[in-house]
Amino acid sequence: MAIESAADLVQILAEEFQRSGKDPQDFAVQTGIGEDRLELLQSGEWQDLTVREIAAISEALDVDLFQL
Repeated sequence: MAIESAADLVQILAEEFQRSGKDPQDFAVQTGIGEDRLELLQSGEWQDLTVREIAAISEALDVDLFQL
């Protein structure tokens, strides 16, 4: 799947997070991102996430952005 926008990337991360079955509280601790910020990933309000947060999420989910 070719990523054409930041929204596409965040959608992939949201789907991967859902598939991972990770506990949101544990994931928040792992990434250093508050649970309220992680809710933005799932609610589709990705535009409020920072690039640093998106990178931390992708790293914690072991998503290789270069493979996408």
